Amino acid sequence: MSSERVTVSLPDDVRRAAQRIAEERGTSFSSVVAEALTGWMRGRLVDAWLAEHQAAHGAFDEEELRALAADAGVPYVGPGRAGDSAA
Repeated sequence: MSSERVTVSLPDDVRRAAQRIAEERGTSFSSVVAEALTGWMRGRLVDAWLAEHQAAHGAFDEEELRALAADAGVPYVGPGRAGDSAA
C-alpha cells in the first residue's frame, strides 16, 4: 500500500495519548492515526447504512437498541449520552 505524508493539527493531549499508545504497541504514530481514521470512516459507512435502513423500515426503538447492545456485549448509551458527537 502506498502512503503520502500529510500535515494535520491535533490537540496536544490527543497527540501525546496517541504517541504513547504507538510506543506501547511498538508501532508508529502514523499507524495509530491511520487506524483511527479508518475506524472513523467505517463509522460513517455504518451511519449511512443505518439511515438508509431506518428510512426503509422505520426508526429503531429504545428496546431494539438495548437488545442490540446486549447482543453485541456493549453497554447501551441512550440519546444525548454519547458526549461530543461531532461528525
